[in-house]
Amino acid sequence: MTIFHRRTLLKAVGVSATAVAAPSLLSGCATGDVGDAGNAGKDLAAWPTYVPFAGPTPDAPGDATGLQPLYKSYPAQLAQSVHDKVGDGSDVTAVYLTYGTPPSPVEQNKLWQELNKALGVNLKLTIVPAADWAAKIATITAGGDLPDIIMSNDIPRKNEFILSQCADLSEFLSGDAVKDYPNLANIPTVTWQKMGRIGGRIYGVPVGRPLSPGGLLINKTAFDAAGVPRQASREQFLNGLKALSGNGKYGTSTSQGELTAYGQALYYAASEGVKGAWVRQGDKFVPGIATEQFKAALETYRKAVEQGSFHPDSLSKDTAADFINGTVAAKFWGFGGYSLDTITKIGGRFEIDYALPYGTGANWQSGGIFGFTVFKKASADRIKLLLRVCDYLAAPFGTKEYELSHYGVEGVHFTRDAAIGIKPTDLATTTEVPSALGVRYIADAPWPIFIPGQPEAAQRLYDFTKATLPTSTPDPSVGLISASWSKNAGNLNKIIGDGITAIGWGRRPVSDLDVIVKDFNGIGGAAAAEEFAKEYSAAQGE
Repeated sequence: MTIFHRRTLLKAVGVSATAVAAPSLLSGCATGDVGDAGNAGKDLAAWPTYVPFAGPTPDAPGDATGLQPLYKSYPAQLAQSVHDKVGDGSDVTAVYLTYGTPPSPVEQNKLWQELNKALGVNLKLTIVPAADWAAKIATITAGGDLPDIIMSNDIPRKNEFILSQCADLSEFLSGDAVKDYPNLANIPTVTWQKMGRIGGRIYGVPVGRPLSPGGLLINKTAFDAAGVPRQASREQFLNGLKALSGNGKYGTSTSQGELTAYGQALYYAASEGVKGAWVRQGDKFVPGIATEQFKAALETYRKAVEQGSFHPDSLSKDTAADFINGTVAAKFWGFGGYSLDTITKIGGRFEIDYALPYGTGANWQSGGIFGFTVFKKASADRIKLLLRVCDYLAAPFGTKEYELSHYGVEGVHFTRDAAIGIKPTDLATTTEVPSALGVRYIADAPWPIFIPGQPEAAQRLYDFTKATLPTSTPDPSVGLISASWSKNAGNLNKIIGDGITAIGWGRRPVSDLDVIVKDFNGIGGAAAAEEFAKEYSAAQGE
């Protein structure tokens, strides 16, 4: 894993891409009028055949559970994954969002120029700041002149738009057809499933993310000093938070932003045995908030607030700086926190890790996907060209193609360093940051666990993932379509977020969770549960 962002986890635990990762009680599996987008009763296109890429040998392997391979150092010898000509010299237009400063224009951008050369096309990229994405994508999709490649996140009336305006990619990607694009064939089947079908067909190229259940990032040094066991009981965990609080310091905090309290409550919910935001009971879907275990989670969460363990500004500000400077010892931060940037800022003052769930609970898996890109309708030859572009951009870690798209040009954007493998130049950290170009939002490789120059931190992350992933629970709704969820997601999310915040911070009693569940079911939650169950049954019967 080269770079993890907080939005990735909210995707995992399901806020939309522009809102910032978790199960679909947060995410909204689709937006707009579903129309004939459901898969129940349809002839389902086969998922693309999975053909793993044989690249540089990792220090520790991945496996079928979704465990990512571990690389403690950057591979000395890179493989080549694309051998044939990609482009035909034509313009290729694309629109997607960025979470940073948009890049320099192509005339001033050496990486952009080098990618054009490698791809054999003229990339014309519309890169939209996340804050402007919703308005911009609505305007673009409402117009008649669509780009070739479109990030599908948060498109109004998304499924209706895709069915009417976008290319059905099934004949090019379904089954063994994907073998014409080896790097797309290297995308695990589960990632395609997380993307889901629309009307029984494959319409997109998924931009996958690890299944690894992140969650509560901790100051491991402080937790160890406070005597909190690696596998703590509820009481040991609460006592540890209390011991870490006082004199201007706090045991924990939330993630500032939308649905902050629910984000923090996920750790407690998983620890108390809630199986996910949606739970399958027999052939039914039940929201996780409707379980008795969720009440127990809120009670524990509330105790942590009452004993003064939460930073008092948790709901109103991002406490990342407070975690880095040691004021806060634990933060629901996800993979954006477990990064080279955070470790560098900490400067060796303490080690970071993820907390195992307390008690006998199990973490929730991430949603496993950031989103997916779609193509406007075009001739078969044009679609094949666009797929070759995506195939290049999905080149695996340890390949020459990955190095170019993720790190840039050697001698311009990075130099090779014996200690960390890749050392960014001043250009790559100031005016021409490779991640700012954002082509990884068009297509991306499966992520390894790799933190440049931090082999011990990478090993801890691998060990955490290996320990928690086999017993973690996936969100069964990811990749499914529900008209009721699509229509009511905003209001349903608000009911959950506002209600849990009020209960967790003492403004409503825990017993009011029953009222929240009733309200949730009454404005579309119950209908969504029925629709998810129907779609799930169809998917399992393929």
